[in-house]
Amino acid sequence: MSMLKVFAGFVPWIVFSLVATRTGTGAVATAGFLAFLVAAAFILRSVLRGESPKVLEVTGAVAFAGIAVASLVDPRADAFLAAYGRSIATWTLAVVIFAMLPIMPFTEQYARESVPKEFWHTERFRSVNRRISAAWGVAIASTGVGHLVASLLRSAEPGTTVPSRPLDLVFNWVLPIALIWWAVRYTNRLSKRPDDTTRPGPGHPAERPSGRTA
Repeated sequence: MSMLKVFAGFVPWIVFSLVATRTGTGAVATAGFLAFLVAAAFILRSVLRGESPKVLEVTGAVAFAGIAVASLVDPRADAFLAAYGRSIATWTLAVVIFAMLPIMPFTEQYARESVPKEFWHTERFRSVNRRISAAWGVAIASTGVGHLVASLLRSAEPGTTVPSRPLDLVFNWVLPIALIWWAVRYTNRLSKRPDDTTRPGPGHPAERPSGRTA
């Protein structure tokens, strides 16, 4: 699968994090709408290419539109969303990924773009994608925990902004990058195993002799 496309699905989360935290309280609505527009642009691109919108794109559009609207409707929620909006959006994505595992693992959408159609419904293909998607779900949920810890530590000492910067760097950026790196390595390792989905199971039409001779 194209890891570049997977990374593109996380761009709305990066946009929200940069705008909402760098510009401070009062920018949550702007950050939410910008992140929504980025996710909507990815959805439109998928539709124009004749592809189905990806789970990451749709989840991002819904989550960040909700955050932006909530911030506008109730200004009192702005400070809360500035601190905990990233955790809420990240955990929303993790919940969606885990909920989709028995139905359509989110990585399967990307894998189908590079795997022949006759393999899509094989048990190997589904099993590998379930394991990969579960790993990404764990990484994303852990990222949400990191965001929460950073927010709690910062709110515990509201008057000390400078000491909180190293903590913000570790829990909001270093930890997520390390988790994504682990998920990418796991994806590459599992998708390259010799017993993966690139071969159909016994009895599959692709395994049956064609009856033609060279």
